[in-house]
Amino acid sequence: MKTTNTILILLMMLFSSMVFSCTNGSKQKTTDVTAINSLKPYVGQYVLEAAGMIIEIYTKENNTKLFLFVDGQPEYELVATGEHKFSFKISDEYNIEFKNLENGVFKELVATQPDGTYTAVRNGELKIDDLTTIDKKLTEREFSGVILVAQNDSIIFNKAYGKKNNQQTNDVNTVFDICSITKQFTAAAILKLSMQNKVSTDDKLSKYFENVPKDKKDITIHQLLTHTSGLTDGIGDDYESITEERFLKKVFRSKLLSPVGENFNYSNMGYSLLGLIIEKVSGMDYETYLSEVIFKPSKMFHTGYVIPDWELNEVANGYLDGKEAKKPNEENWSDNGPYLNLKANGGVLTRASDLLLWSQSIRDNTVLDEATTATYLYPHFQFNGMYTHYGYGWGIENNDSENKLVVHGGASNLFASDFWIYPNKGITIIILSNTQEEYVYSIARKISKFLLAK
Repeated sequence: MKTTNTILILLMMLFSSMVFSCTNGSKQKTTDVTAINSLKPYVGQYVLEAAGMIIEIYTKENNTKLFLFVDGQPEYELVATGEHKFSFKISDEYNIEFKNLENGVFKELVATQPDGTYTAVRNGELKIDDLTTIDKKLTEREFSGVILVAQNDSIIFNKAYGKKNNQQTNDVNTVFDICSITKQFTAAAILKLSMQNKVSTDDKLSKYFENVPKDKKDITIHQLLTHTSGLTDGIGDDYESITEERFLKKVFRSKLLSPVGENFNYSNMGYSLLGLIIEKVSGMDYETYLSEVIFKPSKMFHTGYVIPDWELNEVANGYLDGKEAKKPNEENWSDNGPYLNLKANGGVLTRASDLLLWSQSIRDNTVLDEATTATYLYPHFQFNGMYTHYGYGWGIENNDSENKLVVHGGASNLFASDFWIYPNKGITIIILSNTQEEYVYSIARKISKFLLAK
């Protein structure tokens, strides 16, 4: 699925699935940090109240380097670009400026990113909204979508907002495109085949495909699952008609972004390759296999591409700049769903209640046994990006904590989704929207702060 080409940091609840590349496309013009008399005036805690976030600024290496940290994220080094101005070392698209110097310290941190500017206040009061307040603010902001919050087997909040299409409003059973959340189903299907001793995560591409070039023949299933194959994000439009033969030729001719196994580079086409492996090993179409081994056992009867045989207005239309667009399944799909630029990496349609069933299925080991589930949700690769670690189709945070979080988002030009599970707390938070707006990715964190503070 398409993603915007920016680095995900955290200034608007950045567990967003909008951004999944940690490669640095440009270099900053930097100012020698020694030109700044002292970094101490910047150091402290700043509160971004709108996002319910505390931003910590501190120094390292004998007070010569400045860092930014938000709970649940890796630390980010800041690089000086001017007087009291910094950018993130990993990307110059995000900038920090310190303002309002009083009594030797700055009172404000102003963060600028592509979608806007946000101001955090030193030692400000962090307000945690309850669900009633969050609901009111979403209504005022004209949020469009469905939110479901559950703890253990009890639904504690479930509400629909906005328009399904120009004639109907959303209801709690509206079906949405969940975009990259699809990847966790692809990963679970691979692990199900592994449980059956039909594949191994150590298997190489060359086992399943002919004429794999030298630079890619040793890529493993594990590396495809963890986005460490070195493969680029994609090779064409989501809805382009493309045969398997043509798809593989384009993949194998593409240039690796980094050596195999060394770096995290979010790769949609890597997950499409996993989809092809699922088909080759199972002898079934990708969606058919998912339906038989994941959706049916989990009672997820409203999840898939074409098998659910959607009713006319069951699926939401996307909205772009306030204008109604097509339903996802009205785009250029084959008879079996999306073509390979989207298949297995995005595009699955579902509703919030089905995702809750999937959360419960993971918890109850309905599809994957206990040992395999532990592998599924294990922090396999650490990197400085949108998550501190990536598992198999999931971002992983705070792995050794009672507040362990497994999370993934999804985004297209028309849809946004966020799926959070706190397995040790029994908390599931599901956000589905038929508009693509950055603030959507702040909702789950605001809800989680309220629930975890109780």
